[in-house]
Amino acid sequence: MRKKEIRSLFRKKREAVSVTDKMKWDDLLLIQFQTIELPFLEYVFSFYPIQEYNEIDTFPITDYLHFKNPNLHICYPRTNLLQGTMEAVVCNADSIFEANEFNIPEPLDNELANPESLDIILVPMLAFDLNGYRVGYGKGYYDKYLKNCRPDALKIGLCYFEPVDSVEDANEFDVPLDICITPHRIYVF
Repeated sequence: MRKKEIRSLFRKKREAVSVTDKMKWDDLLLIQFQTIELPFLEYVFSFYPIQEYNEIDTFPITDYLHFKNPNLHICYPRTNLLQGTMEAVVCNADSIFEANEFNIPEPLDNELANPESLDIILVPMLAFDLNGYRVGYGKGYYDKYLKNCRPDALKIGLCYFEPVDSVEDANEFDVPLDICITPHRIYVF
């Protein structure tokens, strides 16, 4: 399947997820995440779930990571819509988020994390394939950003659904994941 078809199909699938299934699947994603053997972490780049898109709730995962390491720096994306770029903003419990032009919550804090300091990047998506290529919303923010991260930084995708066989139009601009977690399985690429 091609990205456009995958995007359309999986947007509909995610919109159809019930509140009950979403809560159950978010719990199962956390349980799966907790089985991954992780190195010592200093910086984690997460994403703020967009409720109107029925996105995965990342907060239980970041809470778990912060519990394991209270000194952990957790970052969230802030986009520059004019330049088509994204940056990782270091946040804390007092951080304030405000919706941008696309109604995506973004931090107002000013401390930025260097992309090379990130140990894990939790990557949002609609779908992924058996080779670790993801299909997002089509703007390319994450692929551009991930190219600036350390090669050994773990790129972990979170998805409610099992993979498609192949993203036929994946190209040199697409950065594959290292791991993708679904409610029922962990895929390592």
